[in-house]
Amino acid sequence: MYAISYNEETCLEYRILPVRRPSVPAPEENITETQIPGMDGALYERPGTYAPLVIPVEFNFMAPPDQWGATYRKAKQWLSGSGELVLGDDQEFFYKVYFCRITDTERTSRRIGTFTAEFTCHPYQYAVAGQKEMSIADAQYNPYDICHPIYKITGTGACTLTVNGKTMQATVNQDLTINTDRMISYNSQGASQNTLVTGDYEDLYLQPGDNAISITNGFTLQIIPEWRCL
Repeated sequence: MYAISYNEETCLEYRILPVRRPSVPAPEENITETQIPGMDGALYERPGTYAPLVIPVEFNFMAPPDQWGATYRKAKQWLSGSGELVLGDDQEFFYKVYFCRITDTERTSRRIGTFTAEFTCHPYQYAVAGQKEMSIADAQYNPYDICHPIYKITGTGACTLTVNGKTMQATVNQDLTINTDRMISYNSQGASQNTLVTGDYEDLYLQPGDNAISITNGFTLQIIPEWRCL
């Protein structure tokens, strides 16, 4: 039986089922075309970014007539907000969902209903294995595309985090988290530490293949690599 999971809950828990496995479109690269008068063809700017991905999933469900509305309301509540989408036949990866929109709702009989959930997602798929904290040795090889890791530093004082020859300077007060995707730094209490770091977050991205990562002696470093692929 094919199912999906959203925010660690499966559709089976809500007694709804996908009509079929969803067709996932390929990510679309953001390309800007510029036409120049008097010149054949065009100029194209490719910043290396991709547009959000929309994954439609058609569901159906069956419920006693007096429970039809309640079943549908629970399904809508489950699918509201942002979260993580896992497809039943690809459970080693997930999509980061910005929001989900319910469309094409139809009550085909007193007991049966259908609706479509449109998940608007980040264009990359994320590896479940890349969501845990790792040592430098375990995180330095990136088997996928360029990724935006989270660095967790423990220690006190001035330190330097070096990734592939590029550095970020930081003053650490017991602990510091550097989130390169959100481009923010904070401590374990969630307080901003942006003024205590100097450098470019983009310099800390992990490239495909081997990466050289080091930190000043006396500090410990854990990395959530956030491995991803298109």
